[in-house]
Amino acid sequence: MDDMPLPVHVLRYTLHVFNVKNEPDISRFTRSIIGRVTHLILPDWQTLQPYFIAAGLLIGALMISLMALLALRRRLQQRTAALRHSEARYRTLVENATEGIIVIVGEEGRIVFANPMAAEILGQPLVTLEGLSVATLIHPEDRDQTMMRYAARLRGENIPSRYTLRVITARGSTRWLLLHAERIIWEEQPAILVMFSDITERQEAEIYVNEKLRQMAALRAIDTAIISHTEMTAVLTTILQEARNTIPMDAAALWLLDSDHRALSLAAAEGFRSPQPSLRRSLDHDPCAREVITTRTPVQHLNFGTFSVPPEIQEQCRLEGFQAYLAAPLVAHGEIYGLFELFYRSPLENPPDWLSFFENLSTQTAVAVEHVRLFQALQDANRRLTQAYEATIEGWAAALELRDGSLSGHSRRVAEWSVALAKTLGLEEESLTHIWYGALLHDIGKMGIPDAILQKEDDLSPEEWALMKRHPEYALRFLESIEFLKPALDIPYYHHERWDGSGYPKGLRGEQIPLAARIFAVVDVWDALRTPRVYRPAWDDHTIAEYLRRESGRLFDPYVVSKFLSLLEDQGLITR
Repeated sequence: MDDMPLPVHVLRYTLHVFNVKNEPDISRFTRSIIGRVTHLILPDWQTLQPYFIAAGLLIGALMISLMALLALRRRLQQRTAALRHSEARYRTLVENATEGIIVIVGEEGRIVFANPMAAEILGQPLVTLEGLSVATLIHPEDRDQTMMRYAARLRGENIPSRYTLRVITARGSTRWLLLHAERIIWEEQPAILVMFSDITERQEAEIYVNEKLRQMAALRAIDTAIISHTEMTAVLTTILQEARNTIPMDAAALWLLDSDHRALSLAAAEGFRSPQPSLRRSLDHDPCAREVITTRTPVQHLNFGTFSVPPEIQEQCRLEGFQAYLAAPLVAHGEIYGLFELFYRSPLENPPDWLSFFENLSTQTAVAVEHVRLFQALQDANRRLTQAYEATIEGWAAALELRDGSLSGHSRRVAEWSVALAKTLGLEEESLTHIWYGALLHDIGKMGIPDAILQKEDDLSPEEWALMKRHPEYALRFLESIEFLKPALDIPYYHHERWDGSGYPKGLRGEQIPLAARIFAVVDVWDALRTPRVYRPAWDDHTIAEYLRRESGRLFDPYVVSKFLSLLEDQGLITR
């Protein structure tokens, strides 16, 4: 027995202690043991109940949290998809925008974003535009002021957000931009958002008109000098001053022929740094001056080494640093009076775009000389100048009609009818002249309206109509600086005012509206309705007359309408 394993000894001893002798005793013993062990290991239901409740609550909370997390995940996915869709739409709008859009950051003005239209307008490849300093794109004459504005706006200062500037494209051409700038936050740093459009065509048209107006003003000032002065020096000094204001130049000189036509005498000079080496030039020793006087045509030289001048003039040109030269004869009434010279210290384009004006100015100078020498020729000179003014104004009117798409002759017809109606109202001759000019230029303000609006066949949008209604303001801006055209401004500025105050730009009513504008308003509607348009046929004269009677006292001055209808009856266009 001693060889039995230890577990067997333990079992035998346990059975003996508990008096287990047969199978029923063993079964009872087993249940007893299991009961005791279960009681020792597992607590009763009263003990476990709180734990089961807590576990249930915890499982419920976990289920609720899980459901909330799943709902939050779905919402996050939806928001992410919406954000991606919105970003895609925004990018599509930006990339297909008709305006250039760039974002600029940092004190150096570095471009960090640009849309395709910005690259197209600025004439730069899109891949190289981002990263460039915006200062390198700005025209040198506009650069300092523009960068000062940029720095001020970047600091948060309140400065105007809309202005114009010039840029230089990759090919070296100049473009005018109208831009709107706002301060934003870009990638957690201050930045400037710039939206801009190309207004080069409109700006060049405005510059062209202003240039022609300045030239006309210069001719008018010279005309005034001719009338006001009989002393040669005063007249020629005024001419040179006006020439310097309208023609790009570094220096100019006026030489007059002696009575024998063999020599030139200096009459006036501007812009020279040193005194003239000689006040007299012999044509026998001056091939260049002799060519101008003999041929009576302008002469242009881009290099002083390519033509012959007297040694003293050659030396003066070397000391002055002149590189180019232009001369025109002073010719009037078939007589030649001298020489008008222009000098340049930098190269000159060939031919300059203002050459025809220089020729006109030279002719005007010859007229001035002739006036001083022969005062009796003044009236004839004024008559020809007036014709030149009228021809210029009529030329502008014709150009405006071509640009606006109006039928040819509208401006001249309304001018003739306006003067005829003004005569029946008893206006003086001077007022008739101003009405004539004003009628011819009544739509000059449309030079400031983009072609896309001016030539649009469909109805204008409210924004386009608001811009169109600004053309009287543009007319005022174009013409108010021209002294002799100021009295003619009543028609270009006020011809859209209405008798009942419903017109623009000031909303004047009744006799607040200048008489010239009230006269023109009636005539303009008359001619417009008689003219067939794409969207309607022409009205007959009697239908138009009925329309004028019906709108008399609402849109038009009743007295002016009655006088105009009487004039039409006298002309046999309508019957009573």
